[in-house]
Amino acid sequence: MRDLPPGVAPPRKSSRNQGGGYANPPPGVMVSSQSGGNFGPQMPAPGNHEEWQERGAAVSVRREVDAEGRTVLRTNRKGVKDFKFDRVLGEGSYSTVFLATDRSNNLEHAVKVLDKKHIIKEKKIKYVNIEKNTLNRLTEHPGIVKLFYTFQDERSLYYVLDLCSGGELLGVLKRTGTFDIDCTRFYSAEILDAIDYMHSRGVIHRDLKPENVLLDSGMHVKITDFGTAKLLPDPRDPNPPPDDASDDGRAASFVGTAEYVSPELLTDKSAGKASDIWAFGCIVYQLLAGRPPFKAGTEYLTFQKIVGLEYEFPAGFPPAARDLVERCLVLDPAMRLTVEHIKNHEFFDGMRVNRLLWKQKAPRLRPYVPPAQEPHIIQLNGASSSSLPASRQLPSAGNGATRPSRIITELPPPTQLDIEWSPVLTRSNERILKLGDLIVTSSPIPNSPHSKQDHDTHRKISKFFSGNTLKKKQRLVMVTSSGRIVLAPAGGGEKKAKLEISLLNADCVWRTQLDNKGQVNWSVDSNGTHYLFEQPKSSSSLSVDAGTAHDWVEAMEKAKDLAISQDLMGSYNSDNGYGDMSSSMSSSPNNTISRSMQFPEGGFGVSDRAGRHHLSKSQASLDDPQQTKKSHRFSKRQSKNGLGTAAF
Repeated sequence: MRDLPPGVAPPRKSSRNQGGGYANPPPGVMVSSQSGGNFGPQMPAPGNHEEWQERGAAVSVRREVDAEGRTVLRTNRKGVKDFKFDRVLGEGSYSTVFLATDRSNNLEHAVKVLDKKHIIKEKKIKYVNIEKNTLNRLTEHPGIVKLFYTFQDERSLYYVLDLCSGGELLGVLKRTGTFDIDCTRFYSAEILDAIDYMHSRGVIHRDLKPENVLLDSGMHVKITDFGTAKLLPDPRDPNPPPDDASDDGRAASFVGTAEYVSPELLTDKSAGKASDIWAFGCIVYQLLAGRPPFKAGTEYLTFQKIVGLEYEFPAGFPPAARDLVERCLVLDPAMRLTVEHIKNHEFFDGMRVNRLLWKQKAPRLRPYVPPAQEPHIIQLNGASSSSLPASRQLPSAGNGATRPSRIITELPPPTQLDIEWSPVLTRSNERILKLGDLIVTSSPIPNSPHSKQDHDTHRKISKFFSGNTLKKKQRLVMVTSSGRIVLAPAGGGEKKAKLEISLLNADCVWRTQLDNKGQVNWSVDSNGTHYLFEQPKSSSSLSVDAGTAHDWVEAMEKAKDLAISQDLMGSYNSDNGYGDMSSSMSSSPNNTISRSMQFPEGGFGVSDRAGRHHLSKSQASLDDPQQTKKSHRFSKRQSKNGLGTAAF
């Protein structure tokens, strides 16, 4: 353990994560502070360290009964010297959270230390005071983090909070991938009850997301991070203060996180209680799907998806949960379900959404396993389109399919990794979006029209004579911006492709799945072959970290969007006579969506789509079809299957 020297601010690093939570004050204690007013540069500063210890300390007054039976008030002060500071729990943009121990009772707390100079410089004073005032109002619910003391010294502000050892809900979700229905119902019910309490006390959170939901030692929910909250008059206050005009102005500013921000904040620059319901719907979706419903390569594209209500449910999404999400994610805030309606929704049948949830034992964390899909009849002219999820049915524009409703024209700049793999990245402006060593297992899909075993009857039993058709090898797997999965020799020492899978094929389907050991893997079905991608059991020093299955799925979604958009841009440039000119330009295309367009003045209009169809004539065109034509490599092995395309 170590003491934090008085007057010395702790080191601060740029990060989004903040640890810790809050606790109720001890019974019979009234918490106040001589520095308990709102923080601001106009506050008179004590002259020396001793004055800071006196005037900057938190003051609590306790009612006690003395030996003569009289009630007396005893004053207790809390300052920096009363705590032993240990390790860092997390860092924020202008704060650091420490694990600290109260010297008087050896209780552990999370102490949030805020840098005064940085707060003033970045004009964050209002946010700091809003968080403190909100926490002082929300003190009666087990699902809200609670504040113990606030005090300050020469350089820092201190919030003494209760320790939430369960961490962030987002971190737990990443470890399991998804939550099953029981876990989703339990945690969404606790979040909903906390929202109900906040709204009953005149508080709109405005930044609800899994990162701002902490879990205590019993794995119960505690909502945190009220720095961007909106304080309405407290219905319980008989003499509410007059409305703060400056705070009303802030209601029209952008707050929240891109994936969870409500459409009315983008279109009307206003947020109300219904905005928290929108975020609640996003959270329910993410707990079951493993990713937020609205996610794109940039914030601007994410905003476009939100105002266009462009999201899809993965195959096997629970019907009751789907109905709930659809009724929460409504563009018109007046048409969204209210808290009471959500409590009575069929998704929560048999569950009482109230504070008794915090007295129940939290369910065991299990990932969601979608039910087995009914087999579909294969049409004579190809695979049944109804057998594929809507999000996977979009072929390349060259197949005569309907062009996508969104166009992504922003490519990441080339990296050293892209340069090293240039022999493999043969497409125009191709980038590596994700790369890692994985165990790849390939096997033919039964009854697939593309499967070589189905061409005639005798080949259906050829596996009994030619050995096992299942192939399993470790490969370096990369997802590229041209909509390709490229398999290369493991370790990355040999810069050549062993196999490629096109994500733009009409029958290409990818998904996450749970194996017998409870591990979340991912798979791709394409051209009659099923590819399973798993983490290696033991990683060597030459292996490349692969990340989670959901990271790969997100990379493939982004790769598909980029590839389709590049294809459309190439067609546009060729039609307008700019193909030759753009092909000779730099490999890094100009962004057609500038940072200044991320939040247009007046907000986004629900019917405004001009931004997403903005096309640049300087966009590089696609390669010559003769140059990009896929060449097949054949195995030299003679078998009853004849010459087949080498698996990898």
